[in-house]
Amino acid sequence: MQQQGKFILCSNVTEFAQWLNQKAITRQIQLLQVHHTASPSYKDFSGSNHFSLLEGMENYHIHFDHFSQIAQNFTTFPDGSIAVCRDVNTAPAIEYDPAKELKGIYGANAAGICVENLGTFDTGGDQMADLHRDTIVRLYALLCRVCKLVPTTDAIVYHHWYDLDTGQRTNGTGVTKTCPGTNWFGGNTVQAAQDNFIPLISATMSQIGDKA
Repeated sequence: MQQQGKFILCSNVTEFAQWLNQKAITRQIQLLQVHHTASPSYKDFSGSNHFSLLEGMENYHIHFDHFSQIAQNFTTFPDGSIAVCRDVNTAPAIEYDPAKELKGIYGANAAGICVENLGTFDTGGDQMADLHRDTIVRLYALLCRVCKLVPTTDAIVYHHWYDLDTGQRTNGTGVTKTCPGTNWFGGNTVQAAQDNFIPLISATMSQIGDKA
């Protein structure tokens, strides 16, 4: 692991599991959020600039969104690394201001964990690297295990499913973002998640059991 300021970079999901197993989660977690960063994306990732990208995201959240710090709890990278960003015991985007661009998921932050996955996964955007894909699935499996969540579309939620104006879950209708992308594991709909993303997490949970 490497640390620069507040950010802890785990080089792979095994290191992240070791960090997670030693971390006491003291707040109730009911939701795991799924996001893509859109910007920065794969073209901005050099393979060694993890910390500068994290600092850039935090600076944006502070100066343009008026948060006190970066909005997300974790960030995944194309090389399979995972960054610890905001303390997991601090809800994501808690300084939400309706007049500003939304971070986290308005309406689903208080009991949520926000995971940003670096890239733009709309159709025609980044082609997710195999290592990134594997890391993402294993990350959500580990979080489900630690937070004692059953992987369903009630516990693992896409930003696209929430109305940006009301914070209500609409499953993709109303005023929404495409996040985590129209090409995210087969699409950003609830059905696509049920068919493609959730089964991978469930299978991975069965494989890892109580192991990392």
